[in-house]
Amino acid sequence: MNENTRRTFLKAATTIPIIGGAVLAMHSILRYFKPTMAGGLDSMMAPPDTAPSPPQVAAELSELMTPWACKDFIYVRNSVEYSSRKTQGAKIPGFVVRLPDEFVTDKSDPKNFYLIVQRICPHLGCTFNWVPDRDNLHGGYNYLAPLPFHPYFACPCHLSVYDPTHTQAISGTVDGHAFDKLRGKVVSGPAPRPPRTMSFDIKDGKILITDTEGGGVG
Repeated sequence: MNENTRRTFLKAATTIPIIGGAVLAMHSILRYFKPTMAGGLDSMMAPPDTAPSPPQVAAELSELMTPWACKDFIYVRNSVEYSSRKTQGAKIPGFVVRLPDEFVTDKSDPKNFYLIVQRICPHLGCTFNWVPDRDNLHGGYNYLAPLPFHPYFACPCHLSVYDPTHTQAISGTVDGHAFDKLRGKVVSGPAPRPPRTMSFDIKDGKILITDTEGGGVG
């Protein structure tokens, strides 16, 4: 082995462990600041590891007897945490709305009478509101709704307005089922899509949230 080859070999033998140690140290630091990160460095932009989230009550059917009745709720979505606690829960606010009969095409399934959405605006993550008053919608959110009026979802941060009576094409899955349209069409403002939805069951007079659509802001 000549002198140049020997020097190259020694440099490589010294450098590789240093690089490996730096990568391991970086991974530990990232784990500290982002404990739900899974899969190493390649998953920095990946969603958190999931953990089972039990069905949770969003509303009693008795609270939603009239058309356009609306109730807010909090759903706790679990994810894996690499600590002694094992899991952590993210609180996701939501709305459940009783749709009027005229907006329900298939009345054979009682679930079709209810619209359930996350209250987190897909634009920049603000919490949007349920606005049942036309003047409030116009003055507070800069949207003059057509007549006859019905309630809308509206975000106070950047004035995105969503129409719960119309659908908007979008691709994705919830609870393993594909969908291509969601209620809550964006009719005003910068939001890139309708509110994220939730899957649910109706049992013993209660609406139970079973899963929620994932994803970040737009």
